[in-house]
Amino acid sequence: MKKLFLCFLLLLCAVGAIAQKKSITGIVVDVTGEPVIGASVVELGTTNGTITDFDGNFSLSVESNGKIQITFVGYKTEVVAVKNQTTFNIKLKEDSEMLGEVVVTGYGGKQLRSKVTSSISKVNEDALKVGVFSNPAQALSGAVAGLKVTQASGNPGATPTIVLRGGTDWGGTGSPLIMVDGQLRASLSDINPEDIESMEVLKDAGATALYGARASNGVILVTTKTGKVGRSEVNLKMRFGLNYVNSPYEFLGARDFITALRTAYDTTPWANKSSLNTASAYGTGNVYGENLIWNLLVKDPSNEFLLNKGWQEMKDPLDPTKTLIFKDSNPADYNLNNPSQTQDYNINFSGGNEKGKYYAGLGYNKSNGLPINSFYERYSFVFNGSYNISDWLSASSNFNYNRANWENMPASQASEGSYFGRIMSAPPTTRFEDEDGNPMLGPNSSDGNQSFQNEKFIRDNQSDKFTMIQTLEIKPMKNLTIKGTANWYYSESLSESFNKDYQTAPGNNFNKARNTSAQFEREFAQTYNVVANYTQTFAKDHNVDVMIGSEFYDQQKKGFNASGSGAPTDDFGDLGLTSDDKGKRKIDSWHQQYRILSYFGRVNYDYQGKYLFSGVFRYDGYSSLLGDNRWGFFPGVSAGWIFGKEDFVKEAVPQLSFGKLRASYGVNGNATDIGPYTLQGSYNSQKYNGNVGFLIGSLPNPALQWEKTRTAEVGVDLSFFDNRLNANFTYYNRLTMDKYADLSLPTTTGFSSVKNNNGDFRNSGVEIELSGTILKTKDWTWKMGGNISFNKNMVVSLPYKEGVKNNRIDGQQIYTGRKLPDGTYETIFVGGRQEGQEPGLLVAYQANGMYKSWDEIPDYLEVRTGNFQGKYQYGPKAYAELPDNKKANALAIQPGDVKWTDVNGDGIIDAFDQVVVGNTTPHWFGGFNTTLNWKGFTLYGRFDFAFDYWIYDNDTPWFLGCMQGGYNTTKDVFNTWTAENPNAKYPRYVWADQLGTANYYRRSTMFAYKGNYLAVREISLGYELPKKIANKMFCQRVNLSVTGQNLGYFTSAKVATPEKSDAGSGYALPRTLLFGLDVTF
Repeated sequence: MKKLFLCFLLLLCAVGAIAQKKSITGIVVDVTGEPVIGASVVELGTTNGTITDFDGNFSLSVESNGKIQITFVGYKTEVVAVKNQTTFNIKLKEDSEMLGEVVVTGYGGKQLRSKVTSSISKVNEDALKVGVFSNPAQALSGAVAGLKVTQASGNPGATPTIVLRGGTDWGGTGSPLIMVDGQLRASLSDINPEDIESMEVLKDAGATALYGARASNGVILVTTKTGKVGRSEVNLKMRFGLNYVNSPYEFLGARDFITALRTAYDTTPWANKSSLNTASAYGTGNVYGENLIWNLLVKDPSNEFLLNKGWQEMKDPLDPTKTLIFKDSNPADYNLNNPSQTQDYNINFSGGNEKGKYYAGLGYNKSNGLPINSFYERYSFVFNGSYNISDWLSASSNFNYNRANWENMPASQASEGSYFGRIMSAPPTTRFEDEDGNPMLGPNSSDGNQSFQNEKFIRDNQSDKFTMIQTLEIKPMKNLTIKGTANWYYSESLSESFNKDYQTAPGNNFNKARNTSAQFEREFAQTYNVVANYTQTFAKDHNVDVMIGSEFYDQQKKGFNASGSGAPTDDFGDLGLTSDDKGKRKIDSWHQQYRILSYFGRVNYDYQGKYLFSGVFRYDGYSSLLGDNRWGFFPGVSAGWIFGKEDFVKEAVPQLSFGKLRASYGVNGNATDIGPYTLQGSYNSQKYNGNVGFLIGSLPNPALQWEKTRTAEVGVDLSFFDNRLNANFTYYNRLTMDKYADLSLPTTTGFSSVKNNNGDFRNSGVEIELSGTILKTKDWTWKMGGNISFNKNMVVSLPYKEGVKNNRIDGQQIYTGRKLPDGTYETIFVGGRQEGQEPGLLVAYQANGMYKSWDEIPDYLEVRTGNFQGKYQYGPKAYAELPDNKKANALAIQPGDVKWTDVNGDGIIDAFDQVVVGNTTPHWFGGFNTTLNWKGFTLYGRFDFAFDYWIYDNDTPWFLGCMQGGYNTTKDVFNTWTAENPNAKYPRYVWADQLGTANYYRRSTMFAYKGNYLAVREISLGYELPKKIANKMFCQRVNLSVTGQNLGYFTSAKVATPEKSDAGSGYALPRTLLFGLDVTF
């Protein structure tokens, strides 16, 4: 009977258990009633879940007493109890970017955007997702207010320059501190953007003081991805791209080149006319044969056959009785990969439940450069796992590995400026291949055909970077957590090079030095910290979050390099084979260690969620500083008032959804310019009379102290119309004191300089951020976001110099145009560093057109500058009156020469007759993005800009000045002055302008441009397949995309990149066409 009763009870339990599970259905919509596609619906506390379909519908089997959680990016999370319901109509509310966003504040701290009282910007995730980036910094252009990212090179392995709020260095530089998962990194190089969960930029001292002496230039916090509770997925992302040359210059073809060069030589007074008949790119002395370098010949019966092999003919522009034959060659065809290819592949796995979370990702990127043999290749692996060991104990483990291999430029021409300047302007008559298509060297190994013997230069560059993090977190009591972290960063790099025997010039000209070298460096950085965090709510309205911690950082570097030459064979690059003769071998090694001990803390307080206060501090001790200067205390405070919650504001401005006023003040330090042992001085060994002795190499400097940076800021954050429009306005003022600079010493001391604290430098500006949803209907959604910043740098104080106005350091003297009572002319110093002035000024001669005829040239004008050989230039009468011995060292100004502004009107152009053109650092900069959705289509665009600054084009005057002698010029030569074209834009075209009247050679306003630009970073069109189709392919989501990346600049400056002020040819960012496929399983 008992057994029967027990069986009956078990049956009832089973039936009850079955009865607890039930099927539910529902629809998820937004506030407008439109279905939300792809929303996650998960039974709370389990991995049981699903995703809404194309119509927003879902179905799920859940416990009858359970709860379901609905999440979707951009919307607030909803949790709904199942109870007795079987159908659900769930409406998601938009999560305002300003209000609902969680930002990382450092050392594990997170805070709602609405309660942040300091200046912290979060990078839009689309900035990292749409394009392909070998370095994540490339995605930051225009992404954050106040952050200026300069991409000065199109090299795929190049590291962009990042400057926040004008930088704290005299030259407007200074990179932010970069922390990746709590580990200090020198840059963002070799980090896979696909593994990044979030990037925050800490800008004001109210936030950055937590990082103390390393954070005077701001902080970039990078957090890698982790799994999500209740959601397991596999993501595959593939990109393939074609990179096209983006050159601002159009060079002449061979026919026009021959005409221009031969005419220029013939009409240039200082040119050697005999070279017109020599064997040269433009000369008529070339002879056909195996050593022919230039495809230019005087036509005769022996070479007429070449006209059937791609050669052309023309009349000699100097002697029409002669017929010239030539073959047109384009240097780009032999020296550039156009297009080059980019490949980027990523696969990751993630998931989690109440016991733990995991994320694992594999990535591969191969970006070929435009110059032959150049490339950047990255392999990456990351694993982030967290696990709850018990109710009071949890742990997380992180492992990240990145390997990079690269060759930036061909070894035979490693300069980007020369590659895209000299090689691309090589004469179009250069013989890069013979008539049978066999490659030939050209004029020489550095300016010739780089693909001719690239196998002769062996290069192997590799870096391996490991990050290993282990964290243990305990909760000894309610609201208190104590977390200890051990963070190891291990990096090593290896570079090897070997030159086989290679031809340096046509004929029997070879370099057989067989140079070989190798370098290895290892870095091991350890970071250990313990952080305690306590949160509590008192009397219902008082919320407190307190954090206190300590950290120890230890960095060790060691390395060596060796080089040699003179090996007996070029078959092997082994250093042991090099000659042991004196001077043939070199070897060196180095070791350094650097430590920081820190104590830090933070307290966040708010009353009723309206009145906010935050305070941070850090107490740093640096091993690189000495004595009492070793320790520094860096505090920061900030406060905020969410006035949008006040009843009187709600009544007065009903359209206002959110309003917050915030202010902050804090102090940072800086000692990054000080090496581990710099202040201790050094000794150098010296040999005298066969004996070895030691002399002081650098002076000890124990008195040097921290640079200190004080930042004050005030801002307001606003949202309108149910958070559809958001705006942030910020004003900041940052003063860096006790700046590091090298103080010159008298030569009698035996030392040139010593580093000291000797000046103050200020950055001040305004930042504006706007974002909003412009359109939202059933089928359409259009969102835009953007920012614009104004920054101005100013020298505040410099060391006192008796008799020197503004305590000036460097600079140059120019006329003001004012004549003094004693008959002399007033001058002032401009540029350099001066108190009360902005550094970085462009100074140049003012060009006022050209002299169109002899009558326009002042008879007694005298130009004393410009000529490379120091020759003066004179007006017609002044030149005619010179004695013959002086005429040999003088030049006559002619029609087609530039009219230079004579600032003081004395009839003499000298170095003081220059003018201030303007500043070379942008005052205004920013960016904007737009996303337009229509059903499954997404159109995305990202742009950035800068304006109110000047740049100088160094290369166009070099080409038009024919300063390389027989090299090519651009098609602008058709707009240079001639008697037939007196209204041309540019001066006369002559051979070697630097040896003549220097119309192009001297820096002038003729080639100074407003640097204003709008850069088109990405325009992307994506299409997400309907969920029903994706499901048939056993996928949750499938997205196809085509993207144009770095499409160019809208700018008046005809240079490779307007992003740097000292511009020219260089390696311009290539225009890239990307094809993408994203699949989620």
